[in-house]
Amino acid sequence: MRKGFTLIELLIVLSIISALMAVATPTGINALKQAKATNVAGNFRTLNQAVLQMLTLEPNPPTTGDILDYIYTQGHISTKPSGFTITYKSDTKEYIIKYMLDDIDPTRVKNIFNSLEIDSDGKLILRVPKP
Repeated sequence: MRKGFTLIELLIVLSIISALMAVATPTGINALKQAKATNVAGNFRTLNQAVLQMLTLEPNPPTTGDILDYIYTQGHISTKPSGFTITYKSDTKEYIIKYMLDDIDPTRVKNIFNSLEIDSDGKLILRVPKP
């Protein structure tokens, strides 16, 4: 009696493995997309709270320059999330938190954090009015 697998047995095992991978791969990709969207939504919440804290504690909050860096250096957040910018619009007197990267589905993030808006460029924004 010979030891080892026949060619037919190997082909059957490979076909079973490929069928399982065909089922598991889309599920894994969807889970990664959802995790990234959840992370971005969490960063929006954190930055929203940081801007509100800055507006409450700072007598003269910045309206120009790198506001995200200012919030970080003043200790309102412990890390700077990548892909975000914070600008001030003087005509509407509000801070705009914007996610600049294209690595997420904006509607997926908006479903997690419904206060977000999608601007004309397809980017996610959050408006924080200045009191």
